[in-house]
Amino acid sequence: MKTVNKKRSNNRRAKRPQATVRVSKSDSMKRSFSISWRPVMWTALLLAPIAAITGSYFWIQNPENLTIKSVEVTGDLSVLNKTQLQPIIESYAKTNLYLLDVDGLEKKIESNPWVHSASMTHVWPDKLTVRIYEQQPVAYWGDKAMLAENGEIIKAVLADKSNDLPLLYSPENKGRNMATGFLKIRKMMKGFPVKLVEFKEDARGSWKIKLENGMTLKVGREHQEKRLRRFMVAYQESLKDVVEKISVVDLRYTNGLAVKWKKGLTPSSIFKG
Repeated sequence: MKTVNKKRSNNRRAKRPQATVRVSKSDSMKRSFSISWRPVMWTALLLAPIAAITGSYFWIQNPENLTIKSVEVTGDLSVLNKTQLQPIIESYAKTNLYLLDVDGLEKKIESNPWVHSASMTHVWPDKLTVRIYEQQPVAYWGDKAMLAENGEIIKAVLADKSNDLPLLYSPENKGRNMATGFLKIRKMMKGFPVKLVEFKEDARGSWKIKLENGMTLKVGREHQEKRLRRFMVAYQESLKDVVEKISVVDLRYTNGLAVKWKKGLTPSSIFKG
């Protein structure tokens, strides 16, 4: 009896069913093709700005987009005329602000002898402002050039200012020193009642100045500024009353000056009575 019961017990264990999970065909396909959308969303967010920037870049590379519609030329111009620069600017401005050759335009404008420098300002989306800094001529440098206020020698002349500006002459190898000296004298004589019309330097460095009233000043080559100051004081104290009778004032003295009267005049005839 004991043996039979044991066999029956073993048979019951062998026939006990296993736990299983049934998966339908549709569920199986869903699992196979399931996608995590979070990485896709982040990728799209990152690519969108890049695509927008790339598209904008290629769009603005077309010179027909956002073309320059207005150009303004500014600056205190007394020698130059804005219409002189207009054709140059227009030839470069047939594009948009992004593609504008700023360096090329600046160099082209600055090739004009009366332009000291030029600068560009972009006013988005379609306006260009050109600022001109003009050369200011202060004297004629011989027959073919002019001296600018900053000491630069300009290889050009202005016929309409021939009566307004003094004439300078200097040996070729002494030009720079003379330019510096003239600019100092010009500043020193600012406000002096008689205008300087001619300034010459010879090969030895000796100065000679002619004033508007026809008077000639022999300054020499030493202590030039000091001698001119002495003359300015003497002019105000005594010479201005007889200036129309003076031909030459020689300043080449240590502590004074000498006056040469015009032809036919003598001190006694000038100061009589």
